Amino acid sequence: MPPHGNSSFADDTIEGKGYDSKLVKRLLHYVRPHRRLIFLAMFFMLISSSVELLLPYVTKQGIDKYLARLYQVYTDTPAACDSLFNLEPAEGDFVFLSPDSLLIRKASMDGMDPAVSYLISSGGHLAQETYYLFPADRYEAETGRIQGDYWLVPEKDLGKVPPDKLMSIRGKDVAGITRLALVFMGLLLVSILAGYGHVMTLVVAGQRSMYDVRTELFNHIQTLSLNFFSKNPVGRLVTRVSNDVEALNEMFSAVLVNLVKDFLLVAGTITILLLMDWKLALISLSVLPVFTFISILFRRKTRTIYRKVRKHLAELNSTIAEDISGVKVIQIFRQEKARKQQYLEVNDNYYKISMKQLYVFGVFRPLIEVVAQVGTAIVLIYGGLSAISGALTIGALVAFISYVRQMFRPISDMSEKYNIMQSAMASSERIFNILDTEPEVTQSPDALPPLKLKGEVAFEKVDFRYEEDTPVLRDISFSIAPGKSIALVGPTGAGKSSIISLMTRFWDVDSGRILLDGTDIRDHSVDTLKNNTSIVLQDAFIFSRSVADNIRLSSNLSMEEVRRAADMVQATEFIDKLPHGFDTVMAERGATLSTGQKQLICFARALAHDPRILILDEATSNVDPTTEQLIQRAIDTLMEGRTSIIVAHRLSTIQKCDEILVIDAGRILERGTHQELLAKRGIYYNLYLLQWGNGK
Repeated sequence: MPPHGNSSFADDTIEGKGYDSKLVKRLLHYVRPHRRLIFLAMFFMLISSSVELLLPYVTKQGIDKYLARLYQVYTDTPAACDSLFNLEPAEGDFVFLSPDSLLIRKASMDGMDPAVSYLISSGGHLAQETYYLFPADRYEAETGRIQGDYWLVPEKDLGKVPPDKLMSIRGKDVAGITRLALVFMGLLLVSILAGYGHVMTLVVAGQRSMYDVRTELFNHIQTLSLNFFSKNPVGRLVTRVSNDVEALNEMFSAVLVNLVKDFLLVAGTITILLLMDWKLALISLSVLPVFTFISILFRRKTRTIYRKVRKHLAELNSTIAEDISGVKVIQIFRQEKARKQQYLEVNDNYYKISMKQLYVFGVFRPLIEVVAQVGTAIVLIYGGLSAISGALTIGALVAFISYVRQMFRPISDMSEKYNIMQSAMASSERIFNILDTEPEVTQSPDALPPLKLKGEVAFEKVDFRYEEDTPVLRDISFSIAPGKSIALVGPTGAGKSSIISLMTRFWDVDSGRILLDGTDIRDHSVDTLKNNTSIVLQDAFIFSRSVADNIRLSSNLSMEEVRRAADMVQATEFIDKLPHGFDTVMAERGATLSTGQKQLICFARALAHDPRILILDEATSNVDPTTEQLIQRAIDTLMEGRTSIIVAHRLSTIQKCDEILVIDAGRILERGTHQELLAKRGIYYNLYLLQWGNGK
């Protein structure tokens, strides 16, 4: 059988890829139950993205159709003018001046069929000068000229028109721009509501998915064998359950919420730019290679710095945790200055790398903004020239600039989102490393149904090791009849606690077998083992719950049964003196209780569950002699009528046991009752002399 030492998972040095399809596929397993919310979020996102793409176009229409209502004069034969007019343009696009001349609205040229637009602009029939058109019966001016029913005012002379007359004769334009403004506000409101729906539904789906990940991770950790926890520090496990899951949540809330939308906006914007003016679009996109190069450089730089920041932060947290845990030792040995100096060094390293990270971000952000502004400037220069030459309308130029800025905005965030994705991929890999860790001790598919045991225990030629070539137990054999007691004594590291761990199936034997009521322990169900066994450890663990809850441990024991168990182990006296008696909520790990009081609560806990097999692992090693007498009476009560296995260094606590096993280097060297072992004058006799002095 392989050694029990391969349960360690990947640590914090995992860097993580920006995208890992296998990890994403596994993450989708947690998202799939919430796919309705995801689809709803996508629906809201499509609405929001569509509206955002539409807003610059609405601005273009407002400028070209109402603000810059410019016309050009087209002169040709009457037949040619008639054929153009019969194309059924939009209202106001074509205006007859005379049989051989038309006014063609400049903005309408963008939406025409390319063949018709070419026909109009070629041949020298279209004048380049642009005019504002006003009804002749409503306007008399010192500038412009009247032609037919209209005054034609050159664009360059519009400033000569008095403002009051201008507002009067452009009433339709004012009404039109007002309508478009209301449409714009309505679309903006739709965008806000759709964006809110998109973010909220996706965040809710992410939170629910992370809830499932966190729950599964916690539940899986509960099933892992004890060896897993000996290989992996508690702080690291807490980080996996909290920080790493939070990194996944950040990916949902900060990246996935906007990633698809950003992609659609960029793709949609580029498409619109190409449709509006493909030459100008390609010119504006010329800065993308520079943009991409800077982003890649930033990504590589931040990846290295981010890893160092995480490393130094872990060192800082570790130093703080160590100092808080060992504050008594630090104060007793006057190590405050030394520890302060060590902390300052670690803190200084973290400060320096954090400032370096800020410096990189401080350079990158403005640099990206400069590149984006250069792209806008290019559009302004070339687009402005096109507008001056008449190839592009003012509204189209304004819309073009808006689209270019809209395109660069999500691209500038890509590198930061990549870092979040990278961190999330690393976190998910560490999470899945835990979830992929199989328990070393599992219940057999053919396990017997839960049983009430009599309490017979037998070890038959048991061998066990934690690591390769390091045997811990060798050829261990003994048996205990129901209701009898056995004690395990020996020097530290002899293998006593390992026997207890095998008895409770924290590990399985490498060879040999352990029998409960004549049946291999591996053939019993986990419920049988847990329901019939209770253990009191040397380090009494108290949960941050009430005293009563610490005794019943989520079982259905009534308050009367809880009090009865406390009475039997003589714990009621001190419990009743607590501020709220059995309802007093304990501090972390029972910090406000003495060691003896914590042990008595643990004895009450063991007794309340009425086990057939009782295991006491150094239960009195940390208490004073006075408290030991109180606890010994509690132990006598606990052992009455139960099969008991006691590990002890204090021989005074085991003299009444039916059999004592002396263990050293993983072997049973002596066995017998207290008197029999003293008579042998062997190892047990020498241990007794060390504690009692010549047997007195």
